[in-house]
Amino acid sequence: MPEPSPAPLQFRIDAMRPEDWPEVRHIFAEGIATGQATFETEPPSWERWDGAHRSDLRVVARAEEGVLGWAALSPVSQRDAYSGVAEVSVYVAVSARGLGVGRALLDDLIRRSEEAGMWTLQAGIFPENDPSLALHRGRGFRIVGVRKRIGKLGGVWRNVILLERRSDRVGDP
Repeated sequence: MPEPSPAPLQFRIDAMRPEDWPEVRHIFAEGIATGQATFETEPPSWERWDGAHRSDLRVVARAEEGVLGWAALSPVSQRDAYSGVAEVSVYVAVSARGLGVGRALLDDLIRRSEEAGMWTLQAGIFPENDPSLALHRGRGFRIVGVRKRIGKLGGVWRNVILLERRSDRVGDP
């Protein structure tokens, strides 16, 4: 007789709070450890991270056991012409990967970004990070191009695939 499938993971998406930082930082460190998520080699301080991300556009997936993942937007420029453009970061705890947490985070962040007047979201993803590429493409991001040898990680030049999602609700279609 087949084993019953486990109950679906129960979580909610909430605005990130400063007190979430230790768990957010830990999840960020798990992503860094893969070598496929970011050029960062260690999580930044709260002050540096907080200063680089929009305070109104950062969310966490929260369950009884704690934070399962996070997503946030960083402005791409301080120039007025780019006020509706931001870069997306999405990180999911190792224990919650493949369970729909990333999709829920990104869907919620997209909704919140459009409510805040954002017309374009962009993401830079290593070509080897198939799960992140699939997540973003499944949420309406398209590949714009490849930034070849854009930076070094561990002394090795890495390419980054640039994706963008243009809102059909904000700005001119």
